[in-house]
Amino acid sequence: MNVAPLVRRRFRVAAVLAAVVVVATAACSSGSGGDDSSDHSLPPNDTAKPSAAGKHLAVYVEPTGDYTPDQYARGTLTTLRVFVPKAFERWGGLESFDICQEPLPATDTRPEPPPVTKVTLTRHASDTVKWKNADLPRLLTDAKRLGTRELSVYANPDVRSTSVYQDALVKSSTSGATSAPQTTISYQR
Repeated sequence: MNVAPLVRRRFRVAAVLAAVVVVATAACSSGSGGDDSSDHSLPPNDTAKPSAAGKHLAVYVEPTGDYTPDQYARGTLTTLRVFVPKAFERWGGLESFDICQEPLPATDTRPEPPPVTKVTLTRHASDTVKWKNADLPRLLTDAKRLGTRELSVYANPDVRSTSVYQDALVKSSTSGATSAPQTTISYQR
């Protein structure tokens, strides 16, 4: 068996991520301050509590060097595929998972800044998505098809405005799904 492609892929993933991974039991941060009453905003971090049951896994990745909005857009699925579907296979009691790509520390110095991208999914969504052929347009299509309770994809305005993300949105809108994917979660700065 030739493992060279697998090794190259792992090194490529590591190079693309160029990130430090921190595993936690709470959802990605919403930042602090501001008074946004939007239904899509997360509560301030001081009200978030770890789950006693431990049925949700949150993973945070943070670049260790310069990272462009295009790289965040490309990294949305790349980072997710490092963990999913493997996390659900490994931990049978895991019910949901999210992964956040956080901003560069120089961009936002708060200990828990709002994410640049965030994907949240349930075990059911993980079982439903065809991971072997997954790409960003297909992920956005699956988010539309499954609904935000099962799979949601968030990208901040800088990432959403990239050609990578816009192309993925166009491809997902021509896939036959009935509505646009959830991308309007509000995170306060």
